[in-house]
Amino acid sequence: MVKQRSPRLALVQLVYLLVSCLVLGAMLALPRNYDWLTTTVRHFYEQRQTLGEQMGKESRMRKGYGTAYTYTTLIKQQGKPNDYLLIPPQRYLIRNAYKQGAADGFVWLYPSVLYYHLGQSIHLREMTAPDTMRQRATYTLWVTNGRLELLRLTNQNRAAVLDTFGKYDPHFFAYTPAQAKRYYSKR
Repeated sequence: MVKQRSPRLALVQLVYLLVSCLVLGAMLALPRNYDWLTTTVRHFYEQRQTLGEQMGKESRMRKGYGTAYTYTTLIKQQGKPNDYLLIPPQRYLIRNAYKQGAADGFVWLYPSVLYYHLGQSIHLREMTAPDTMRQRATYTLWVTNGRLELLRLTNQNRAAVLDTFGKYDPHFFAYTPAQAKRYYSKR
């Protein structure tokens, strides 16, 4: 015997569905949420449609991720699965490598982008990691003459690199380009 649902239960479920839809609609109608929906999400789909099948995978990655893809490819080529990449504080990178007004912004600085692109090809360590983990780092991103380079850490340069990084607060590590501009101009 199949038990039938009562009409009252169906009505209550319908009311919950309608109220949920109204709340979701109200949330999306808020200015910031609407802006996010119309810019960020639309940009993702437009980029996907534009790139589509026009190019090879590497060309799409380079066009879609820009500088991030270039650096992660370099790190993958140089590093091995048992290497550790020490992610420098963003404030160090902003002070020394940021070119105000550059179109590509800071997409390559986000640790999440590095984690996404590098996967298991190399271990990532941030400056907030314990000192013993930072000492195991074999590579880092280093600024020379305003350009970012992949630096192999050795016994000779490790102390100087860690000392330089220690001068910058490592806790703020996910700047957006707009936040980086504000920080850069504060000095």
